[in-house]
Amino acid sequence: MPQQKTIVTEIVKKSKKSDLWFYIIIIILLAIMLLWYIRQMGYLPLWIDNQPSTLITEMDPATRERRADFKIINAHEHVQSFSNIPLLLKVMEDCQMEKMIMLGTSKFTFYLNPKYGFSEYDKNNEEIINISKKYPDKFIALCTIDPRDEDKLEKLKKFIADGAKGLKLYNGHGYFYDNFFHLPLDDSGMMEVYQYCEEQEIPILYHINSGRFLDQMERVLQAFPDLVVVAPHFILTSRNLTLLSRLLDTYPNLYTDISFGHPDFQVAGFKRISYNAVAFREFMQKYRDRINFGTDIVITSYRAKSRSYIDDITLSYFDMLEKEEFTLPDSIYKMMGKKAREQTDQNTVYRGLNLDDETLRMIYHDNAERIFGK
Repeated sequence: MPQQKTIVTEIVKKSKKSDLWFYIIIIILLAIMLLWYIRQMGYLPLWIDNQPSTLITEMDPATRERRADFKIINAHEHVQSFSNIPLLLKVMEDCQMEKMIMLGTSKFTFYLNPKYGFSEYDKNNEEIINISKKYPDKFIALCTIDPRDEDKLEKLKKFIADGAKGLKLYNGHGYFYDNFFHLPLDDSGMMEVYQYCEEQEIPILYHINSGRFLDQMERVLQAFPDLVVVAPHFILTSRNLTLLSRLLDTYPNLYTDISFGHPDFQVAGFKRISYNAVAFREFMQKYRDRINFGTDIVITSYRAKSRSYIDDITLSYFDMLEKEEFTLPDSIYKMMGKKAREQTDQNTVYRGLNLDDETLRMIYHDNAERIFGK
């Protein structure tokens, strides 16, 4: 009996020891996951977050010398706060960007969480205007408004007086239209905003899904022929260059930009350009005075959007415009959604546009300077 009791005791001890190790491992794993999450949200920075892309360090001097002449303006970007500026200034130096145009942004765009709705945009308006005041040679601010706000015109006037150089609108974006605004682009409450912008020569950067809101957009452009509108992302009609050309031919104050936004959309857009490179090259050359350079990365404190990643995105747009062939860095594919990534060959060699210097100069600099000022 004593021997049997000893055996039972040993078994119990081993069981308790095993349980203890199990809980220790679980605690360690939970701690690692928590630290990873906190870091991804912008805390616990490491030295690697501030390192430039290897593509920057490996760039040949001739490429850098050529790009320096363009005085590149990124005419489409979102910036969450002053805390992002030190990193962003390094990126701009890495990529030889002279200036950046920041767009007023709601909390939804920074977190992509519907619970935030179209909120805290006034706060971001004030933040980017203050950034543009502190760094007038580096940043230009475009404020935004809520089309449902009865005081939207007065707010716009205030932000323009405070230093904003233009207006950013989202009510032509399908998600914002369906989930937040439920108002047509030519809603009567917006017509006074367009009129004010036309009269005061205030440009509008207007996200418009031309597949859904084409008639509404054209009614606005027809009602205000002198209104300058930049409808980005190839007016969401890069699949139909015939329509895009017709719009630019019909409305001389309508512009677009080359940004695609999230890597899912960027990779898909680059594929379309690659498959139809000759037609896109002819389009870009014909309308070179109507197209801006932009990236639309959405700069936040999210650690995955490191200096290296932002460099990689920016350089990929340069490659698309400048080279005959190019590949995309792994960092872009890693940020794609799982489904889109699984449907993409990461070894794809894309056909670029290999644009001439005069076309590049207009897209990189001249058009944005003409629209938004120095």
